[in-house]
Parts: sequence; structure tokens; C-alpha cells
Amino acid sequence: MTAVMYHYVRPADRALPHYPYLALANFEHQLDYFSDTRGLVGREAFERWVKGGAPPSGFLLTFDDGLMDHVDFVLPALRRRRAFGLFYVSSGPLTDGVILDVHKLQLALGRLGDRAALDRLQLRYPHLLEAATSANLGHYAGQVSDPQTKRVKHLLNWTLRQDERREAVDDLLEFAYAGRTPGVNEIYLDETGVKQLVAEGMGVGAHGHQHLLLSGLTPPQQEQEIGQACCLIRTLTGSLDWGYCYAHGLPGSFDSTSEELVASVGCPFAFAVADRDIDKPLGETARFALPRRNCNTLPHGTASVGDRRLS
Repeated sequence: MTAVMYHYVRPADRALPHYPYLALANFEHQLDYFSDTRGLVGREAFERWVKGGAPPSGFLLTFDDGLMDHVDFVLPALRRRRAFGLFYVSSGPLTDGVILDVHKLQLALGRLGDRAALDRLQLRYPHLLEAATSANLGHYAGQVSDPQTKRVKHLLNWTLRQDERREAVDDLLEFAYAGRTPGVNEIYLDETGVKQLVAEGMGVGAHGHQHLLLSGLTPPQQEQEIGQACCLIRTLTGSLDWGYCYAHGLPGSFDSTSEELVASVGCPFAFAVADRDIDKPLGETARFALPRRNCNTLPHGTASVGDRRLS
């Protein structure tokens, strides 16, 4: 079973000329490829695996962050194919009504581009850029972004303290949108959207509260980040049967404490990110660090930016 990770799936977006996403047409082509080769993993087959069966041989579709894209564009595509997907939702936007820092950064970079964003950081926060001069950009090895964009992402997602990051990304977003920043309901699903996914037979799990790097938190902070997200998902869907998905998900973004906490709240498994398949029953795997492949690394997954496709 190949678990595939998706984020933004949408038509061409000229309003964000530097914003990487999977174009809706390419998503459809990728689903065709999956269906024509090994097939798509259905809900019943996945549930049999969770209960101890052998892993299905096909592609399992997973979608992160609880984005409006997933109801507006992904769900109709899955409905037409009678296909199944797992959707992992961050609870912060639903309960706090704010855009997550990780998406503030993505939106700012999407509007400004890496050079303008770096210039703004250099002007307002030159001391912060010093922390990114020798950043390990391997965390973004699977992404199509240029090195400068990866540098900014690494700095603001992995290196800085939460208070330092919040001030910088807020400033970048305000600058990028000239003070007219988008609303939460323009980016994320609301409770109705989450319940619509459930009603359509999709699996919905937790993806953290504020999409924080768990490995950078104390155990009590991790407990709060995981617990708040799982509490909301249980309230909206009635269970935690569809597991947990770590924010960022790459090696080093979570630790053994994270895995223990996810297990303790009642999640049967958790997804991370790694370039390998699932080839054993759940009980014989590292069930709280399951691998997923980035959709951009698979056929027809080449990302687009603005209204052009990256080569």
C-alpha cells in the first residue's frame, strides 16, 4: 500500500503567482494513473488492514490541513470515482478562528515570492535571518521550491521559537496583502465541511491544533497540541478511528513522546512522511510513524505555480 500525501489541489491561481500546488487537472491525471496501475485503496480494504489484515496493494489518498480545496475540488473528484480518502484536519482554525502560522507563511510567499520575502525579513528582522544561514534544507528535499524559499520555510517552521515566528509571519502576511489578509473561511473547512466529508464516507482524523513542530515542544505542550485536535475530531465525527497525522511529518518533527501521546488518546495509528510503502499488517509495523509519499514525487504529480507548471 502506497499512502500518498496531498495539500493544495486546485485550478490555476493567478492571485498567488509564487504559490506551489497540484493543479486539479494533474490531480485527475494522477488518479487515472493510480486506478489504471495498482488501483485506489477503498474504505473497506483500509479498515480490514487496520483490523489486522494484509495491506492492500493500491494507492491510499490522504489530504492534510483541512483546506477548503478538499471539499471544493477534491471531494467532487473522489465522488465521481466512488473513491475513498483520509482527511487530516488541524483544529485551531475551527476553534480559534485564526490562520495557522504555517499557512500565513505559505500565503505570504505565494504573493511575494522568495526574494521579496527575504528582503522584508532582512529589513524588519535581520537578526532572525542569521539563524537560517546554515539551515538544513533536507526537510524540504521533496518539494519543488527554490533554495531561497526553502531557507525561509526552514527558518520560520523549524528554527525559530513560536513567539519569534508569529511576529515575523504576521508581518509578512500583512505586507503581502497590504493589510487585507484573507479570512479563515476562505482557507479552511468549517464544521459543516468536516461533517460533509464524514457524510460522504471519507475518513477524518486529527492533524494537530496549531500545526506545530511537536519535537520542539515540551511534553505538556505536546499533550495540549495533540489533545485539543483529537478532542475536536472526536466531537465532530464521533471517533478517532482514522488516526492521527503529524504536522510537517518528516523525521525529526515528532518524537517518542509524540507517539505515546497519540496512542494514549485513542488513535489506532499515525501517519508521518517517508519515501516507502506499507507492506505489513498494522500490528507488525511502526504503527505510530506510518510512511506516506509526497504526491509531487509520483507520476503526474508535478507541482504548478500560479498559472504555469513547474518542469
